Amino acid sequence: MTLARSIVQNRAAAVKNALSRADTNRDGRLSATEQSRARGLVSGAAENALNESFKQARLRSGFVSVGTAKSRVNLALSRATAADGNRNGVSASERARLTGPIARALTQGATGGSATRETGGTTATSFGPFGPKARRLAESARRMAQSMNTRGWCARGVNRAMAAAGLYTSPLPSAYMYARRLESDSRFREIKNVSDAQLRRLPPGAIVVYDASGGRTRHGHIMVTIGNGLEASDHIARVSTHGRQRVFVPRG
Repeated sequence: MTLARSIVQNRAAAVKNALSRADTNRDGRLSATEQSRARGLVSGAAENALNESFKQARLRSGFVSVGTAKSRVNLALSRATAADGNRNGVSASERARLTGPIARALTQGATGGSATRETGGTTATSFGPFGPKARRLAESARRMAQSMNTRGWCARGVNRAMAAAGLYTSPLPSAYMYARRLESDSRFREIKNVSDAQLRRLPPGAIVVYDASGGRTRHGHIMVTIGNGLEASDHIARVSTHGRQRVFVPRG
């Protein structure tokens, strides 16, 4: 799918508006309290872009320069729209060429193979709604997998990613055990009967739990979809399929 230019532009505008509104004393800097206030004014991809702008505009004092943050967002928007050379929306391949974290945040959603539409921060797909929490989990899982870059610690990677995304659950000794945990957790909904073919088309932010059969280890496997047919656990890889999996998505 492609992401409409208007959505990317609206996200950038929302970020800049949040930066301005949070600067209540008009001193051009955001304190920790003001940064928190800014986060409360946006959600989903815009919130992720805001957080990335904070990183690039943070001063030694810990404050965030509003002017620098806005200029970084403007630059990211220019890069994102320039990537859309045919002006028909940012595609997955065009987004893949973007290296700046703010630009990538602004173009979240230009991935996967299902038809999507964005409504108020929630993406409606053929698999049901994927909201800001799903996107936050996908980004957290990507960062955790890149940081760990190990093999054999998928449950640890996903558990840490869930905690970083505000979806903490106590660690379990085996990956397959998370299916029972998630099915009884009201913060998640289950997508029933997802086939191997559908698995690679899941939008970012779905947790997939495999049982201990099908040639996997006795611990099974768990991962988070991050779009483009990729999964993140303790490392990033192509989505694996085994025919026996359960899929859970954060609500909200």
